[in-house]
Amino acid sequence: MTLLTPEEVAAKLGLSRRAFPQLRYRDETFPEPIKLSEKVWRWYEEDIDKWVATKKETYDGKSERTG
Repeated sequence: MTLLTPEEVAAKLGLSRRAFPQLRYRDETFPEPIKLSEKVWRWYEEDIDKWVATKKETYDGKSERTG
């Protein structure tokens, strides 16, 4: 279980640090962070990887096929 900082999540997704919060608020399917304290938030790397895989499937049309 690896916890990622906001900077690490942004880098993993190829986003700037400033673009990351915009993505979080725009996409309601984005994984929720773990609040360690008032100002410290972390994400499970596994959750981010699953989210990316889901987005890839949707983009590729795999999850939208009906048969």
